[in-house]
Amino acid sequence: MHKCPWCTTNYIKWQSTCNQCGGPLAPLPGMGLGPRPPEAPRDVPAQYERRMKWTRNIGTLVGGMFFLIGGIMVIPMLFVAPLVSLFPGFFMLGGFFMFRHGWRHAKGVLHAFKHGQAVEGRVAQVSLDTSQSVNNQHPWKLVYHFPIGNQLQEGSVTSFDSTVSGRLPGQPLWVLYNQDDPEKSAIFPPIG
Repeated sequence: MHKCPWCTTNYIKWQSTCNQCGGPLAPLPGMGLGPRPPEAPRDVPAQYERRMKWTRNIGTLVGGMFFLIGGIMVIPMLFVAPLVSLFPGFFMLGGFFMFRHGWRHAKGVLHAFKHGQAVEGRVAQVSLDTSQSVNNQHPWKLVYHFPIGNQLQEGSVTSFDSTVSGRLPGQPLWVLYNQDDPEKSAIFPPIG
């Protein structure tokens, strides 16, 4: 099963572009580099942008819930036991910083997709990310390198897409990076 990374439409057989949203699908492991990304500014489907900012962003989801729950607990405790309200206040503060971190990361990656400089990068390493799991399954972590001048910059992407496991070190891929902050980069087309 192949999934469009932009709109999540599933396909039984791989194809180069999605019939639903028109977005390019990532080449399969072992395939060539694929066509160069379009010139900036690039359009990013609204569904993909929403997933990056909200539904697939652990920082904004968990941080937002911590902030909301902490806020709900702080307000009544301020009137009943002001000193005890410090605990949910820290909970709320932690949620705020988690949310902010997730939001900034999403904005940086989306900026790379929309306005980033395209360069040819290479897969450096593919491994299971055992630091996290969902339903007892670990995601794949793909580490890539890309050149900026005479230096190599590193980026990574984490995905439950099983095709990531077939990518080999040295395989070429397109990388979009933010010229003002090269640490904010993205693989083009994205991995689902």
